[in-house]
Amino acid sequence: MKNIYLRPLIETDITETYLEYFKDDDVLLFLEVTNSELTRESVIAYIKNGVETKDYYMYAICLIENDQHIGNLKIGPIDRKQKISDLVTVIWNKSYWGKGLASEAIKLGNKLAFEKHNIRKLHGGMYSDNIGSIKAYTKAGWIIEATLQNHYILNGKLQDRVIVSCFNPSYFDA
Repeated sequence: MKNIYLRPLIETDITETYLEYFKDDDVLLFLEVTNSELTRESVIAYIKNGVETKDYYMYAICLIENDQHIGNLKIGPIDRKQKISDLVTVIWNKSYWGKGLASEAIKLGNKLAFEKHNIRKLHGGMYSDNIGSIKAYTKAGWIIEATLQNHYILNGKLQDRVIVSCFNPSYFDA
């Protein structure tokens, strides 16, 4: 089932509505950013820096049915020597949580990272209480590779960091 597509995140995507989503405590809960850090200028500068340095790439997650931008996917930072990269996904429009769209975005991100950016291994880390993300990545074919005990503090509570990974099949024997 194909409900979404990815396209490069561009300056005109960074609207007041976009910035408002990043003021929602539920959206920010497991992100390593605060809403005070996000201004239109800072987000645009971040997008441009990724394009210029080629260290990371930002993509808009959009619905096929109406082109609505509902989240972001980031490939990077990319370690070109080791051919490894992080892959971060956020569906910031909460109306679309729990619908399998994050898994679909991750699968599209895998394909993009492997085929366009020649990444050998993708990885990511998340709070152990972020069950939705853990499910989204594992549903998209990722494995839980490790758990770092008591890695984070969230609202005064210790949280493990769950490390997930996905391997480019073209680099590994079947």
